[in-house]
Amino acid sequence: MPAGQVVGKYRIIRGVGVGGMAQVFLASRDGPEGFAKPYVIKRILPELSGDPQFANLFVIEAKVAALLDHPNIVHVFDFEIENGNYYLVMEYVAGASLSQIMRANRRRGTALGSRFAVEIGTNIAHALAYAHDLATPDGKALDLVHRDISPGNVLVSRDGAVKLADFGVVKTSMTATVVGVVNGKWAYMSPEQVSGASVDQRSDLFSLGIVLYEVVTGKRLFRADSPAATASRVMDAPIPRPKTVVSDLDPRLDHIVMRLLERDLKTRYQTAAALAADLEALRESPSFSGGANHLRVVVRTLFPEEGGMPALGTSVTDSARPSPVDPHQSLEQVTPGPRVVPPDAGGSARLVLAIVGACLVGSALFWFLLF
Repeated sequence: MPAGQVVGKYRIIRGVGVGGMAQVFLASRDGPEGFAKPYVIKRILPELSGDPQFANLFVIEAKVAALLDHPNIVHVFDFEIENGNYYLVMEYVAGASLSQIMRANRRRGTALGSRFAVEIGTNIAHALAYAHDLATPDGKALDLVHRDISPGNVLVSRDGAVKLADFGVVKTSMTATVVGVVNGKWAYMSPEQVSGASVDQRSDLFSLGIVLYEVVTGKRLFRADSPAATASRVMDAPIPRPKTVVSDLDPRLDHIVMRLLERDLKTRYQTAAALAADLEALRESPSFSGGANHLRVVVRTLFPEEGGMPALGTSVTDSARPSPVDPHQSLEQVTPGPRVVPPDAGGSARLVLAIVGACLVGSALFWFLLF
């Protein structure tokens, strides 16, 4: 959509980017006497809008987004279909994704550090605690699992606000996952997610643990040269304690991160609310105070020119386009993502990895888009 094109009540200002399933645009809603308010429009790719399967996935995302109302989650204000095109109208956030912040900071040769990690972790933990406990208006538990907690889906505004974005591969009681379907980014998946097994809300906590580990240490935890190798590392590679990388790390934060990264579901954090409480307690100590202002300073230091800031309200996710699904499946069974066969109850991760590798041979473009 070119600049100046009008979509419903919104005027397109410029394109922001393209993901596997959608395009993202900065837009404005104009009014009398020079009134103008910025928004972000996420539109399903034109070549997919005529496919009822992909359109249904976009509709599901809109329905879930309509239920979410939390200061640490990007707001969705509108859902429209115009001339066969599906689009969401979302909150405009002037800032950068955590992925962009980490890349920019990596060029300086430093880690973002503990205070940054605690502030990010606390806000996202609160967002997940809210989303995980969400119910439909009639009181039915939604059992929501985000399934794509990654730096690209964490947005930080120029004022230090933290928001979780992109519920495009969400699992809820309305969108039950078929066991064996994998969604998300390989380097930020939980072991159960990589294996294609059924996931619950603790999977999001493992993914958040990966994010916090990388923020604290400045090092990638599981990413390897190929999706199969990355999956292998997620499943069984040793996880060095953050304190072995950052010697002066507060032992309390070291413990929190390692508990998030427990592969044994029973010893991992069980709820985002419990995680948020531990992070809040840590944030109240003098060495972690002023975290929100710290985020503000970091973003403005790394991206000093406001005019050059990316327009954010939804991340342009780097995940590949969802694979087509069986047209005879019900809408409740439809979820995006490549299929892998889950391991048997006592099976080895190597079987899973062999299948993953076979499914992804030749997918160089897919991997390029995954970060």
